[in-house]
Amino acid sequence: MHCAQAEKMKRKQIILLSILIVIGFITVNFSMDKRDLSGDFSSTEIRQIQIGMDLEDVQEILGEPYQITSLAGLHNLTCKRQKSRLTENIDSKSDIKQLVNQKFSETNYCCEGNKEDLENKRVTLVFTKRQEFSRHYPMLWVHMDSNFQVENVFAKQYDGYLGFDDPCIYSLNAGSDFENQELFEMNFK
Repeated sequence: MHCAQAEKMKRKQIILLSILIVIGFITVNFSMDKRDLSGDFSSTEIRQIQIGMDLEDVQEILGEPYQITSLAGLHNLTCKRQKSRLTENIDSKSDIKQLVNQKFSETNYCCEGNKEDLENKRVTLVFTKRQEFSRHYPMLWVHMDSNFQVENVFAKQYDGYLGFDDPCIYSLNAGSDFENQELFEMNFK
């Protein structure tokens, strides 16, 4: 009986130690600020991007994005065969214009709500990756029009703890501009 109690006590200690290690790991990861940007750019380079700038100029300043995305799908409520949104990973060999034109030409619209998205060929360049278990990280998108010219630039700071919308730290569009200089520069050093 004495051996069985000692063995039970040892198992409890191992379980308790395992729980403490897991809690420690989660605490350290959630308290860290991580970032994964597709290039070596800062807030200074992001500010160089201007409305109407060509895709090639954006790539020269910021480098290649991680992904391109497009809605390809604001659907009517009655649409029964919704197309999924365009999401393509990009690398140094990718020809973004050719890729976008090919994907959009291969896709037929599924409803009138979807037709405008496919005809306009608006594309978003995604320059950051999601960071699991991070308290904060920067997010950057450059939205291009159908002529592959900048429509707007948008940056947020991921603030994932409370489930609220992440704060906008930089926005450039034809109608207005916004910048939270301190957070913008802190996130894009």
